[in-house]
Amino acid sequence: MTIALGMTGELRKGWVGAWSPGIGDPNVMGWVTVVAYLGAAYLCFAVHRNWLASAGPTVKGRTWGPLALALLGQRRRLAALPEAVRMSALWKALAIGLLLLGINKQLDLQTALTELGKILANKQGWYERRQRVQIDFIIAVALAGLWMLCSVLLLAGRNLPRLGLALVGIVFLCCFVAIRASSFHHVDRLLGADLGGLKINWIMELGGIALVGLGAYGERRAFNRASP
Repeated sequence: MTIALGMTGELRKGWVGAWSPGIGDPNVMGWVTVVAYLGAAYLCFAVHRNWLASAGPTVKGRTWGPLALALLGQRRRLAALPEAVRMSALWKALAIGLLLLGINKQLDLQTALTELGKILANKQGWYERRQRVQIDFIIAVALAGLWMLCSVLLLAGRNLPRLGLALVGIVFLCCFVAIRASSFHHVDRLLGADLGGLKINWIMELGGIALVGLGAYGERRAFNRASP
């Protein structure tokens, strides 16, 4: 067990500072969000299976390669792949990403990372300069989100227009993750503020999930209509 000092010097006991594995958001909205993540992940996975089936049995097991090519920015090599292979990989990546975000909704691993940063700051003597580190971390998270978004765009290729809703949802979720990762107190207060009875963090997170889910639902319906 790790023992860390809080901002006022009090002892904070947990696995990492005040954080320990458990249910981090046990209220109704927390569980609603988890269910929303899992539902959207299921829809994305279903679309992945649709694209995989349309490509035929020869492409099974080839969806990881396009993901690696997209992350490496290999535009030409991706363009040479069949459309079904690229789209299958894209929807598979979205399904995995949503599943991981749903799991993290309750594990709250970003809090563990924040607590680890506080422990290091106290031990290494740069706690008073922590805002500079926080800003650098936010920039790194934002750049990582932009990198993943560019990878999605590469996989989409000419199918970009039909992915409009899902892409807007991805942007929403990337922004939400970047803001939550900041751990600035005034930012946390802003996310917890009410807007017409709804908290801003609910609007951003659930709105992003809903857009991705609607995009996947529309894609699945298109497949069903095209089926004989």
